[in-house]
Amino acid sequence: MDGTQDFYFDVLRQVRMKRWSKGRVVLTGDAAWCATPLAGIGTTLAVTGAYVLASELHRNRDLTAALDAYDAAMRPMVEDGQSVPKIAPRMMHPRSRLGIHLLHGALGVASKPPIRNLAAKLFAGETKAPDLSGYPENVSQGDKAYSFSSRQLVP
Repeated sequence: MDGTQDFYFDVLRQVRMKRWSKGRVVLTGDAAWCATPLAGIGTTLAVTGAYVLASELHRNRDLTAALDAYDAAMRPMVEDGQSVPKIAPRMMHPRSRLGIHLLHGALGVASKPPIRNLAAKLFAGETKAPDLSGYPENVSQGDKAYSFSSRQLVP
């Protein structure tokens, strides 16, 4: 790998599951839905999923109800994040020197601020994020209080 300039290696995978929990075991983040890196939303999904899961577990005494509510709240956002066109992984995973050269050229053009800003305006749609306004900003658990904010989770 170190001896060549045109070595390219990447694995693009996506996880799609009908349920993210079974019994007392629940998944979130990449373990639950791993949107391909091409979606560019993995961290947002992970943090939002953790917040929604924690909030639903705090809100619902019944574990099954909490996990069902978590699934219902997150499913639209996850499905939206996983809706990368099937051709995108193929385009981002070239199999020839020419393909690699074309990919690097296209990414170079796309990374220019005017092009990037135009693309953001053209392709940015409304996200299907769960409504977080119904979840508490401050939670007490025993002798500890936690504050949830858009900036950080602070014990």
